[in-house]
Order: sequence, then C-alpha cells, then structure tokens
Amino acid sequence: MIILLTNDDGIESEKLIYARKILKRYGTVYTVAPLVEQSAKGMALTIGGFHYNKIDDLTYSVEGTPVDCINFSLGGLHLKPDLVVSGINNGYNLGFDTKYSGTLGACFQAQYFGFKTIAFSSDNKGIEMVKKEFEKSLKYILDKKLHSNKHTLNVNFPRESFNESKGILHTKLFYQEYEYKPEMVNSKYIPNRKIVRSEILPGDSDAYAFRKGYTSISKLNI
Repeated sequence: MIILLTNDDGIESEKLIYARKILKRYGTVYTVAPLVEQSAKGMALTIGGFHYNKIDDLTYSVEGTPVDCINFSLGGLHLKPDLVVSGINNGYNLGFDTKYSGTLGACFQAQYFGFKTIAFSSDNKGIEMVKKEFEKSLKYILDKKLHSNKHTLNVNFPRESFNESKGILHTKLFYQEYEYKPEMVNSKYIPNRKIVRSEILPGDSDAYAFRKGYTSISKLNI
C-alpha cells in the first residue's frame, strides 16, 4: 500500500513522526508536510508556486500550506496513494473547527481528486493517548474498510486526562456555541474564544464522544 502522510503542524512535528513510524507497518509512506506550522489554514493554497525541499526519496517539506502539500504530491511527485493520512494533529478538530482546519483541508483536497483520506487529531497536552489509540483506530478503520474516496474520516482521540479510550463512536459534527471576549492590545486583536458548555449533548455527536472519553470517527464531505 502507498500511503501519503501530511499535516498542518509542520515536518518536525513529534506526532507526524510517530504516525509515520506506525504507518510504515502498513506500506510505503511518503511524507510531504509544511516546512513550518500551518494551523487553521483550511483549504488555503499558494498562488504562483512555492518552494519545496527534498529530505530523502520519501520525505519532502513544502514552503506552503497543507493543500500545497497535496498538490505537490500529486502533481509534482506524481503519487497515486492508496491512502492519504493527515495528522496526527496537535489539537482537536471538532464541530465547526473542521472548516478552519489545515489538517482537514489537506484531506478535502485529496478527496476532491478521488483519494481515500483520514484525518487524525489529538490533545495538544501530550502524546500518550496517541501512542495507545492511533494504531488501534487505524486498524479498526482498515479492517472494516471505512475509508472511502466518497468521504473523509475525521478521527479525534480522547483527552490526555483519560487513561485510555472507552471505545470508538461513529459520530456527527456538533456545532458548539462559542463566546468571544476580544481584547485590543498594542494594535493586536485577541479573540479570546471559549466554548459555551452545553449540558446536554446528542449521543451521536463528536462533542459527546470528546467529553465522555471516546474516540470519535465522523464522515465528512467537501
């Protein structure tokens, strides 16, 4: 199996390196990731071209966005991957944040070109949950053939404060309400965005899985 691995946290991300280590057990892994962090870039792309750096025959950094990484992989390296994996993101991609996410942006670009895509996201406070749950959830997806070129699978692991995942839930996006208390400091706008906690959450929502300590898998379309 040919696997294309990318992210929006950058080529030196610890979780990208860990994902590559595990994915190598399943096939040949090409890693094409941004040179520097590109979080919250969504499906932004660079107009007019961009530079890339060859690290080795299977590893490249791109001076651009996650979408640029996909375009370079398909158009520059002429890859035809059996699977595109984006992540493992250092931070969650739940609800409406999937619209901003560079992690998901890369998947949507690859989905647009007809490839099977999975996005993985996790707590930004550690990597232990990733080490416990990444291969387990990956194997679950592959064994059940949940990955498809008709949708992107959006996987979020539980918080580090949970000892381990309570299991896998198939979920839908829940658009949580946010409260903004912005500040203007030295010509800088600081949004100070905070989730307004909903006491009752749909049992099939990604927000419910996140709160209760489950791994969530949601099917998303462009």
